[in-house]
Amino acid sequence: MKKLVNKGVAVLIMASLAAGCAGGSEPKPAGAGAETTAGNAKPVKLTVWAGTGFKDIEGYDSKNYGDWEKAKAKEFQKLHPNVTIQVESVPFTEIEQKVNVAVAGNNPPDILYDNIPIRISKHARNGVLEELEAVVSADKADWKEAFLQMGTINGKLYALPLGSVPQVMFLNKTIFDKHGVTLPQDRSWTWNEMKDALKKAADKNIYGIAYFAKNEQADQVMVSNLLAAGAQWANKEMTEYTINGPAGVEALSFMLSLQDEGLVAPGTATMDISGNFELFKQGKLAILNHTSPVFGDLEAGKKNGAVDPSVEVYGMIPVVKEGVTPRITVTGENGYAIFKQTDEEKKKTAIEFVKFLTQSDNIKAINKATYGISARKSATYEITNKDAAQVFELLNRLEIVDLGKNKAYFSTLRQKFYPEMQAAFLKTKTPKQALDDFVKNANELAAKK
Repeated sequence: MKKLVNKGVAVLIMASLAAGCAGGSEPKPAGAGAETTAGNAKPVKLTVWAGTGFKDIEGYDSKNYGDWEKAKAKEFQKLHPNVTIQVESVPFTEIEQKVNVAVAGNNPPDILYDNIPIRISKHARNGVLEELEAVVSADKADWKEAFLQMGTINGKLYALPLGSVPQVMFLNKTIFDKHGVTLPQDRSWTWNEMKDALKKAADKNIYGIAYFAKNEQADQVMVSNLLAAGAQWANKEMTEYTINGPAGVEALSFMLSLQDEGLVAPGTATMDISGNFELFKQGKLAILNHTSPVFGDLEAGKKNGAVDPSVEVYGMIPVVKEGVTPRITVTGENGYAIFKQTDEEKKKTAIEFVKFLTQSDNIKAINKATYGISARKSATYEITNKDAAQVFELLNRLEIVDLGKNKAYFSTLRQKFYPEMQAAFLKTKTPKQALDDFVKNANELAAKK
């Protein structure tokens, strides 16, 4: 574990999010460093598969995932008339299988936007990615070292992150106000305080809280709940997983007790993070466990009608057992990678396009839309949302739990986690059995190195 103000991933949050902070060097204008290609240049076609990481980017008509990338592709093509870029938006729930099949068939996309430590790093270890040092060499000092390290495998840079997002707990203030529940000014609750509030807020039309275990997506949010009694995910070296200790079992038991008391939305085993969010947007869920991009999604949804007008968000830090210090998990370490190229001109063009996409002003706009942690020092932005600004101030004081995402086996480990959560919520296993079985699988993976 690390504090947000310490080394590595710990430095990521408030340094790039301080309200009103002016950052580093001046951002380059779009197309800086690029020259218009002569009309007789060799035609180049690039394919880009973009995971669904962001939308509603300021200054762009980007209501849908992939819209921003398509707009930037058009800008790049104007600068390079010989280049054609085909962008395909791929849901994060589908992207791993799609890319794996393409790689196995020797037909991957030229450029991929996806999660770096969980998925892209695997392709780097398998030797199918190009190095990206040329993308950052001109202004490397502007890139935060912690982010560059995320994309560095065996000492070489193979992936370039745009940012990261922290976990946040969201309350629908309207629901709690209606039932006379006063929300805490320090934005923190203990287990018992949350349970008491949920008993007042939940009724036949409103669910209290929702958990999700359909798949591995955003599983770090579920992990965070298991840490709430002080459990440790694993030892520092990630050679032994320990979440099945008494504190982990106690935390899972508490979650199940909420289900038994009718305070949890039904269908945890088949609920994913999108379904969780949909209930909240509809005004049917009192508490949402999610990540910081929800702030931006709710703002956009209020404007386009996707969010019920009654929803008024109130951000909180993670709920814990009384006497336990809250910790957080982070996710969304997404960025770009280039698959191996046999054509040098195509490789050069792909590098230039990734350089174009990762200019400071672009990274700033993306992280502003997602309330994310910018990967570049000059990509700071002002948090104008008062609620979000207050939550981030508190999050900045908390420790980040290292889940070992940089381990080669982490993708496989995730596939072992959610089935055990399903079993616990379906009552086919006790909390102890579910966590024991997960840890057994996890430790076997760790032992294989």
